[in-house]
Amino acid sequence: MKLELAILYEQYAKECWLYAFSLTKDAALAEDLVSEAFYQLVKSLDNLTKDMIKFWLLRVIKNRYLDEQRQKKRWQMTSFEQAKSQVILNSSASPLEQLLHSEKKNRLYQALYLLSAPERELLYLFYFLDWPTKEIAAFTNLSLGQVKIKMYRSRQKLKEILQDETTKF
Repeated sequence: MKLELAILYEQYAKECWLYAFSLTKDAALAEDLVSEAFYQLVKSLDNLTKDMIKFWLLRVIKNRYLDEQRQKKRWQMTSFEQAKSQVILNSSASPLEQLLHSEKKNRLYQALYLLSAPERELLYLFYFLDWPTKEIAAFTNLSLGQVKIKMYRSRQKLKEILQDETTKF
C-alpha cells in the first residue's frame, strides 16, 4: 500500500499541484489541497481503478477548493507580484532574453487573470497541462463541442485583452 501510494504520488503530485495553483494562485494553499486530495485517496484507493485516479484527484482538489470559496464567500487571487515570483527563468539565456521572456509571461498571466475562472481553467488544462479536449470534457462535465466552443471564445477574449494591452503603449 505504501509503495503504491508513493508511486501514485510521484506520478500525479506535480500535475495536481499545478492544477491547484491555477485555481488558488497561492502556492501554500495549492499544497494543502494536494495533501487533502492524497489523504482522501488513501481512504478511497480500494474503490478506484488505476485509470480513474488522476481525474479523481483533480476532482477532489476542485471540490475542496470550491468548498473553501463558499465558506469564505469571496474570491481570493494572488497578487501579480506573487505569481511573478513563481516563474522560473531559464538560466542559460542571456539577461535580456530572460527579461523579455519574463515580460511576455507577465503579460500573459495578467491577461489570464482577467478571464473568468471557468475560462481560465479550460485554457490552463489545455495549454499548461497538455490535456486533450476529450479529457477536459470528461473532467468538466461538458460535451466535447461545448469545450471547443468555450476554449475558442476564451482564446478570443484573451487575444482581445492582449491586443488592448499593446495598444495602450
